[in-house]
Amino acid sequence: MISVLIPIYNGIEFIDESVSSVIAQTYDKWEIIIGINGHPQNSQVFQQAKIYENNRIKVLDMYTIKGKSAALNAMIKHCSYDYVAILDVDDIWHPEKLRVQSKFLDSYDVIGTNCIWFGDRNDTVPSIPVMDINSFDFKLVNPIINSSSITRKKICYWDETIYSGVEDYDMWIRLRLQGCKFYNCPEILVKHRIHQASAFNSKGNYNAVPALLQKYYS
Repeated sequence: MISVLIPIYNGIEFIDESVSSVIAQTYDKWEIIIGINGHPQNSQVFQQAKIYENNRIKVLDMYTIKGKSAALNAMIKHCSYDYVAILDVDDIWHPEKLRVQSKFLDSYDVIGTNCIWFGDRNDTVPSIPVMDINSFDFKLVNPIINSSSITRKKICYWDETIYSGVEDYDMWIRLRLQGCKFYNCPEILVKHRIHQASAFNSKGNYNAVPALLQKYYS
């Protein structure tokens, strides 16, 4: 069983595509938790997300919480299941994603997949390692696409003190240094949207990586 977390500050205009891609999964043992953070209580963004709430989809009005890491840490407390998948609201899953990854849940702590970019950079497949990546040097590149990840809930924690935009990379490095096992499915099972407001293009994102690497490897 997998809890799917969709944290939202920007990007509410993409919610129908992302939620629909979870509903379309051939693996049906999931729940969705949508967390609206950084907006006033009962904001228009929250009201728009609330439309999707049902017995399998929870929508949280986290108006007292700011930042993606803090939002994810708060959302974890509402998860019913032992595995957590992240889906950024502007990304889309292939219908087979969770089914393919579910085969590896008993053997690995973090399971990702390959992806393809769309939007401002159509049809580009980023260079990431695939299959068992425990021997891969995590200093070279962030090896796990955030919206592809499934992680054991008990090891999930996002550092709320670091720059938002590299919180996922921070967690992957920390977990790998703790001995957790990683796997990337070679199939392209995520469409990662590239646009000017996305975290990928946020000002300062790449500038935060050297400090992050120094934190763990100095």
